[in-house]
Amino acid sequence: MDNIQTGLMVSAVGLLVTFLALGVFIGVIVLLQKLFPPKPEAEESEEEQPVAAMSDASNEGDDSDEALVAVLAAAAYLRSRRSGQLGSSLLAGPGPYRTSRN
Repeated sequence: MDNIQTGLMVSAVGLLVTFLALGVFIGVIVLLQKLFPPKPEAEESEEEQPVAAMSDASNEGDDSDEALVAVLAAAAYLRSRRSGQLGSSLLAGPGPYRTSRN
């Protein structure tokens, strides 16, 4: 056999082994799904509770909306102040631990 035939044979064997291994993995996954079926869906009464909680929250006064806006504005302000300090540790140079290990 020359080099081209050897290369084609190695490629064919490699592809065959790869797809056989993938087929085995797919078979194992299907088998595990048959052995351990998914849990049944939750009851509808559990799904209705968060909707009721959301409707109660929407009935609150304007004070909660103003408080939420104030908290979000404070978080945005603190985040913008912190973003200017991202490169400060890089500009400081190596620390004492790094310079003592020669």
